[in-house]
Amino acid sequence: MRKLYLISVLISFFTSFVYAEPVDFNDEYHVLRVKWSEGFLGKQNVLFDKKLKNMVIITNNKAQEYWSSMNIDPSRHTLWNDIKLDDQTEDGKKVLGEKLRISFQRLFIMAKAYQLRDGKLQNNPMILETIIDGLQFLNKNYYKVGAKEWGNWWNWELGIPKDINNLLIILYDQLPLKLITSYIDTTRYFTPEPTHLGASSGSYVSSNSNYRVSTGGNRTDNTQVVLLRGILAKNSTEISSAITALSSVINYVDQRDGFYQDGSFLQHYDIAYNGTYGNVLLNGLGAQINLVLNTPWQINTNKLQNIYPLIFKNYAPFLYRGTMMEFVNGRAISRPKEQGHNVGHNILTSLIFYIDYAPSQYLYPLKQLIKTQISQDTYLDFFDSTNQIDNYQKAQQLMQDSTISIADNQTGFFPFPAMDRVIYRTDDWVFSLAMHSNRLGNFECMNKENRRGWFTGDGMGYIYTKQLDHYHNYWPVVDSYRLEGTTVDDQIMGECQGQRNKIKGGRNIQMDWVGSVKLADIGAAGMDFSNWDDTLTAKKSWFMFDSGIVMLGSNINSTIGAKVTTTVVNRKITDTDTTDVFVNGDVWKGYNNVTVKSLLLHDPKQVDSALGYVFFTPTKLNLLQQTRSGNWRDIGITNSEVSSRFITASIEQTRENNSYAYVIFPDTGIEHISTYAIKNPINILRQDNIAHIINNLDEKIIAANVWEQKKVFISDNISVLSKMALMIKTEDNIEHISISDPLQTQTTLELEFNQPTKIIFDPEQRLQLSNKNELIVDVQDLKGRSYDFKVEFLSDKKLTVNQDNLGGGTMGWISLCGLFMGVFIRKNKQ
Repeated sequence: MRKLYLISVLISFFTSFVYAEPVDFNDEYHVLRVKWSEGFLGKQNVLFDKKLKNMVIITNNKAQEYWSSMNIDPSRHTLWNDIKLDDQTEDGKKVLGEKLRISFQRLFIMAKAYQLRDGKLQNNPMILETIIDGLQFLNKNYYKVGAKEWGNWWNWELGIPKDINNLLIILYDQLPLKLITSYIDTTRYFTPEPTHLGASSGSYVSSNSNYRVSTGGNRTDNTQVVLLRGILAKNSTEISSAITALSSVINYVDQRDGFYQDGSFLQHYDIAYNGTYGNVLLNGLGAQINLVLNTPWQINTNKLQNIYPLIFKNYAPFLYRGTMMEFVNGRAISRPKEQGHNVGHNILTSLIFYIDYAPSQYLYPLKQLIKTQISQDTYLDFFDSTNQIDNYQKAQQLMQDSTISIADNQTGFFPFPAMDRVIYRTDDWVFSLAMHSNRLGNFECMNKENRRGWFTGDGMGYIYTKQLDHYHNYWPVVDSYRLEGTTVDDQIMGECQGQRNKIKGGRNIQMDWVGSVKLADIGAAGMDFSNWDDTLTAKKSWFMFDSGIVMLGSNINSTIGAKVTTTVVNRKITDTDTTDVFVNGDVWKGYNNVTVKSLLLHDPKQVDSALGYVFFTPTKLNLLQQTRSGNWRDIGITNSEVSSRFITASIEQTRENNSYAYVIFPDTGIEHISTYAIKNPINILRQDNIAHIINNLDEKIIAANVWEQKKVFISDNISVLSKMALMIKTEDNIEHISISDPLQTQTTLELEFNQPTKIIFDPEQRLQLSNKNELIVDVQDLKGRSYDFKVEFLSDKKLTVNQDNLGGGTMGWISLCGLFMGVFIRKNKQ
């Protein structure tokens, strides 16, 4: 009798609806719906492997959980008791959009379980009834035409419409036509155009009520909403308008959001975002282009070619063994599901969209990039993520293709002056550097995310070795006042305090000297630093060579007399018992305050991941090993506890001790450091408020960051008269010179030679040499980019350095001689 009752209820329920018209398999809109659905459900003719079969089980179990707990009381105000929908109280309104989106996402999981092959809920009419009931409830009471956009605008205009479109498409043939039409009208109310946001009459109460042009990753979300709605509505005009609006994101920009020619990607005006928002754009663009490929709405193929240089310039340099470097992930570092490896895998999944229509010259390199990154990530299996099943299956085919080899590691110096970022890549390790300036924000805290990001843009350095878990579960537990490479004072920071970006706080107008210079495969960076409230200043430099990274700081000053600390080390270690710490060649006894000439962190279980630090003068360090515990909700909105061991080493700066100088040797060994010590290759020539200058004797390179507009002697033969970053490599009488304008506002830079000189290489015709051997370099349109040229001295006099000419540097001529010797002798004998 119970079965008969249920059957009669279902018959009554389903016969009360008019459903979408019978399927026409030749209908272009049907073809597009099926193709979009394959991303979530897979192609019917491709078998699921073990992991995809497991995904089906997990999805069904989660859907069953949501189904069982869903509130079906006719008098209800919410679908799930743990996700309360409240449009009456002020606190409830602030999070209404967020909670509505979670509700739609749960319904989508239920819909996915209904459609996935071989699942226990496949084609279950009762769960379908519940899904339809939930959709009707949300549309009637909350997400409807005329509703107000309480809280974050993004949920109402982009997030929820995307989720709704996905759900309607995969269930299109099972849903009442009236319900589909009602949701089409609703998303058209919230997001009527593919080019603009803030268009609904309810947007005036949202976090951004301005009617505005969408840009960057928001543009691809914007077009996706309209494109999929056009498919659901069978509206060719909407589809065409969306595709037309989509193509603009491929263009380079020179301000605000989007791709920059130097490889940068900005979102929210001035935040570095190649990783997360950059992937929103990459994924949205690729998915939509693929969807309309070989249809009447196909995007212009000539226009498509522009994306491939972007892939290799704006994404590839930031990938390391499957991880996307954290310093371009913005506030997403506070999300446990968007850590470096997760974002890296998302990027690789997005890149798969671009294989099918890749030009011949990019097809193999693109496949090789994807395969290499997937193969090299031995920490997190790419195939553990099954969010886009169609691309998952394509990735499997790619990995099985024996004609695609693993690429050599990308090496070189990669400056990104539009977003104050630098990457230095070697065969074995990568160093990346995050700065900010009067052009770029220091960090972003938004929607309760990245609440402790205070100093992440203040010169934080990241060291990537084969310890691939180092930055995983890092951010909730790392001491946010002690980020490697930063100089901070002891002011207690509140959540989200200290933002200096266009949207919040205003950029730091005092920081105009921030930039880098590239010479061949090496480079240097510098920052005339002023902290978030302009009470702490410092000159900071990084000189990057294959042998190591030279770190210099000087003129560190607090105007409020605060305690100031420079953090040398803040490494997450894998195991208390296996990580060895050596101070001056001896096993560290655990003392906090130690005078250090050398420091070595070594874990025998971590291959090629040892880190060495050598100081130019004996330096007092506060050295600490501790277990730190935290929760992701401390910095974001996810509740998940984390605990890790850390080794921290920091320098207390005072008026008398207002500088630092040391070298980092990532992924090193004892023999290498000993050899390096004997050669004594690095001399500090100047380290003061005028300039930081070093001489690398091994590589015959002089590098300088010149802070002031005055004559500064770089060597006996060369002086500079402008603020600049500079590198010089000497080969006989030929000087290979690279310079940049870190201010990005100067029109020319000036150098002076003390002997007859001839220009022998000037590829862009930017040099003017007077008969007095004064050289003027035109830099007005370079925007911080380095310019390489060569000059020849016409006498036999070679490049030398006379200490008397260099001025009153605080460090003077300081070498590593004597400091390295014997540092690791004891360890080496073991």
